[in-house]
Amino acid sequence: MRVLLGVDGSTSADRAASLVANLAWPMGSTIEVVTAYPGATAIFSMPGVVLSADVIQETEDAMEAEARRMVTAVAQRFAAPDITVQTQAVLGRAATAILDHASELDADLIVLGNRGRGPFESAVLGSVSAEVVDQSHRPVLIARRDRIDRILLGEDGSQSAAAATDTVRRWSVLHGAHIRVLSVADIDPQWNPWLLGAARRASHEAAAAKVHADHEALAGRTAADLRAAGLQTESEVDDGSPAHRLVETAVNWDADLIVLGTHGRSGLARLLVGSVARAVLHHAPCSVLIVPGPSRQASRTAETH
Repeated sequence: MRVLLGVDGSTSADRAASLVANLAWPMGSTIEVVTAYPGATAIFSMPGVVLSADVIQETEDAMEAEARRMVTAVAQRFAAPDITVQTQAVLGRAATAILDHASELDADLIVLGNRGRGPFESAVLGSVSAEVVDQSHRPVLIARRDRIDRILLGEDGSQSAAAATDTVRRWSVLHGAHIRVLSVADIDPQWNPWLLGAARRASHEAAAAKVHADHEALAGRTAADLRAAGLQTESEVDDGSPAHRLVETAVNWDADLIVLGTHGRSGLARLLVGSVARAVLHHAPCSVLIVPGPSRQASRTAETH
């Protein structure tokens, strides 16, 4: 596997590095540790402030030296005879650097912490992580834990969900975990079904039962497929808001990782994750792996060729 790990010196980036260090990557894997530094011009670009070329150069040299020290220190955590470890310290925007180097590496996975450092570290999802998830054509893992023992896999019958399931099936790095497939029937509960009248109420209840049964069968088939591949898997079905139920189940089951597929939509020259994936990313208590659907995977193929 080819893995790109983005770091910035924050606590959450350190947690992401710990997760990467704790996973059993296949022999021959490559891990590239990337950080970005803004440069003196970005820091001192204030009205009326004029710096000499020597000061600007000295400042940027110091920034680059610190960035290289950081990625080198992180890279030492992955030292193994069967793993190739590379480092990159890049002058520029963090999200742009991560996406560009992921393309150059043709990374199978991007791993990031959930929060950046600085005055907005209390944000639920850092701006860099959110931008990378929105624009990436390849899977992105937002790390909130340093282990993966329990995986909650979202299943809704879509091609994006199928891509997520295929990722879990193919990636040996996930195969030691216990997997629970959850399919949520997004059923309108009808705030007061007794106002519908007996006939309409019975029709609504029958339709809801049918949708629930369909999702139960869907989760069961996916779990059976994963068990056939030798993975420890169970299934569950629930009703309600998919994002809410996924997060709720992750909390109650103490999941370490939620795996979701997401579709891509074009808009203002960027790709956006679906509303369910976005809500889960912002509210999940555990790590989240977002797997792009076929349309975004096709964009990745075009990008690398």
